This record gives sequence, structure tokens and C-alpha cells, in this order.
Amino acid sequence: MKKTLIALAVATLPAAAFADVTIYGQIKAGMENVHAGGVNQTNVDDMGSRIGFKGSEDLGNGLKAIWQVESGFDIDGSNRQGYGSFASRESFVGLDTGFGKVRLGNLSTFSDDSMSVVNPWESSSSALQLDAFARDDVRVKNAVRFDTANYNGFQAAFLYGTKEDKANAFDKDSATTQRETYNLGLSYENSGFFGKYQYIHQTPVTIAGVGTSKSNDSHRLETGYNANNLLVAFGYRNDRGDSSITPLSFLKGNNAPALDGNKYKSQEYALTAAYTLGAFTPKISYAQAKDYEMNGVRQDNTGYKQFLVGVDYQMSKRTTVGLQYGEVKADQAIFNNGSDASSNGSKLRGVGLNMVHTF
Repeated sequence: MKKTLIALAVATLPAAAFADVTIYGQIKAGMENVHAGGVNQTNVDDMGSRIGFKGSEDLGNGLKAIWQVESGFDIDGSNRQGYGSFASRESFVGLDTGFGKVRLGNLSTFSDDSMSVVNPWESSSSALQLDAFARDDVRVKNAVRFDTANYNGFQAAFLYGTKEDKANAFDKDSATTQRETYNLGLSYENSGFFGKYQYIHQTPVTIAGVGTSKSNDSHRLETGYNANNLLVAFGYRNDRGDSSITPLSFLKGNNAPALDGNKYKSQEYALTAAYTLGAFTPKISYAQAKDYEMNGVRQDNTGYKQFLVGVDYQMSKRTTVGLQYGEVKADQAIFNNGSDASSNGSKLRGVGLNMVHTF
């Protein structure tokens, strides 16, 4: 009886109440076998499923109110992604003037929503996607972002993210576990050719009784061609700051900075090629990090090499199945699928089969 009354109430609401609201999302899951430290492990994992609601209201004179609420979830029931709240992904309210738009909320970096052409992979393992190279594809909480309109292929964006631990903002000696974030993005696209650039600056982190880290500065470039069934993309990034900017820190799963007073510099390259033949898209990627520098001195055995090969099959406009194999070879023994750190290995290998449905 209650369900009938709810359905009747919804049916009687005016159509205009739903006219400017869009429900969208992706269901992404797969089966992966990952080998590290001499141990094989087979997983059924969610790969970033999400659901969102978005809409707009015409305010007149070319001005629109815009909003979006997007939440992530794990369809395998694991909560591996750690989504514990509504609006856990990009969510905002803002204004669109036609010349540009300004938004407030939990917002993507420029690379998260406008780059990563060089990383077209779906996975939950760092072996099966360019996780390390694309490690700044994230969302920034308590942020404001301005995007220009598209001017003959040119676009720009600027994001500012405040510290979350606002209670300590006026005490320079207190712990500040969050960073202020400044993010600039520039892009140009024309006739399939593209060039995209991102700069991120993060302020230092202070740990009471321990010390203060370095500030972080990251530059990232992606360029290539993506049209007529062909994708060729090249990526380069240059990072300077505390130890958290190094790719090995990310691959180890430890992004906390080492407050050792040292300044690190890291460089990485990535290349991806893909070609669509009917419903099939074979693709291949290669990434490499050089040995990083500490205080201007190169540190031996601190880089990595990665390659991936796979194929996507488009079953419909909204459903794609993918098969891929990948391997990361680090210069140090940092990968482990077991509990005994003595079994760490320098290789992380994986094979995966995934399915993505968009709505």
C-alpha cells in the first residue's frame, strides 16, 4: 500500500520538477589475477562505480545556476574505495555565464576531468592502469574552480582548495595535515590534435613535534591525436617537493611525506596507442620513471618501467568489455601480496577482464 501511494505521489508531480535533472553513472567491475612477491591473488573488484545527479536553472540574461551531486560505491560490497559519505565524488553548486563557469564544492583537478587521455585503462590494480603516472587525478575538497568557455579550441581552468583542518589555520606552529592546493589547467584541441597542461602547487604539511615538509610542485603535459579511430598520446610529468611526489612512494601505498628536510625531483614519461576496428579497440601503453633526485643528487634504483596491452570490445553504445595484461617493474622490491614483508618483489603483474556499463 505504501509503495502504491509513493508511486502515485511521484506521478502527480509536475513534469517541470524533473525537466532539468539528469541521472547518470557508471557500473564498473571485473575479475583480476595479480601476482606480487611470489603470491598470486584473484579478485572480483569494483573499478570505480558511481551515480550522479545534475541539473541547471536558467536565471535569464545568459546566466545559469548549475549543480551536481556524485557518489561512488563498490558493487562488490568491499568498500575498497573508502566512500563513506554521500557526494563523495565531484559535487558542486555554481554559476555558468556563457563566458565561463565558477563552482564550489568537492571538485576534480584539471587532469582528473580533462586529461588522462594517455591512461584509457579500467582496473583496480596499479599493474593494469597507469596509476602512478596519473596519481594526481583526484578531487579536492573545500574547493572553488573557474573554467573558461571554449574559445576556438582553447580552454583554461583554475582551482583553489583550502585546508580542511581550519581550526589550526591561524596557528603557524600547529599540525596542518591538509595542504592548500592551487591547480592551473590549459588545453587546446583542433581536428583531433590536442595539447593539455596542468600545474599543481601544494603548501607544506606540518606535523606537531616532528617538523614541516617541503611544498610540492607538479607539472604535467599530454599531447597527441585522437580522431578517425586512432589514438596516439604522449605524456610527461615533472614533480618537485617532499618524498610524497615520487612514484615509488605512490606504488608503495605510502603517500605521507617523509619530513627529512630533503627535496626530491622526479620525472616520468608515458605513451599510449590505440586503434578501433569495428567494435574492437586494441591498445598498448608504456610508462617509465627515471631515478629521482634528492637534493640534486640522483638516487640509484628509484625508478620504474610499466607496460600494458589489451583490447576493448564495445557490445553497445553503453556497454564495453575489456581484457588486459600489465606489468610494473620497480627498481626496488616494494610489491607484496602476502603479509610477510620479506617476500617483497620488484614486479607487479596482472591480467584482468572487466565490464563497464554507463547510464
